[in-house]
Amino acid sequence: MNINFNMVVKLNAHRGTNIDEELSKTFSGLSFNWTLFVFSLIVLMVVTAIITFLVYKPLKKMVKERQKFIQENIDASIKAKDEALKIQEERDLKIIEATNQAKTIIENARAESERIVNTGAESAKKKVEMMLEQAEILISKRRSQFDKEQKKIVMENAVEIAKKIIGREIKDSDNIKLINEVIDKT
Repeated sequence: MNINFNMVVKLNAHRGTNIDEELSKTFSGLSFNWTLFVFSLIVLMVVTAIITFLVYKPLKKMVKERQKFIQENIDASIKAKDEALKIQEERDLKIIEATNQAKTIIENARAESERIVNTGAESAKKKVEMMLEQAEILISKRRSQFDKEQKKIVMENAVEIAKKIIGREIKDSDNIKLINEVIDKT
């Protein structure tokens, strides 16, 4: 409309005619055509129907399917997250339980090792005491044997010396009798 108006203004400037006359001439050819209007309306409805059935409805169906797909993925991810949290919770409980069991095992092992060490120390102490007693008994026996042997050697030497001093030989029976008397007195 601006173009027609501009043209009219230019034409009026050249011709010097009235603007109203030019406008009425320009718009006089415009009239309402019912057949063209109905035809245009029918074409508009057909195009609208084609676009609706060929574009809008498939597009709307794809959008619904996409929304459904996205919602299913969201629901699945929420479910997976809940399951993962549940599994993590179970693992944490198992770790805590295993830690407690390990502490219990360590404490029991420590107590058992202390008991074994104490038992071993007591056993070793008893063995040492018993060995000392046996050694003392053995030493006493050996000392007593040694003393007897020494006395016997001393007596035999004394008998030999006495033989030489007396100048006669002493019988073995007298010799044994004298040795036994000396050993019994001591």
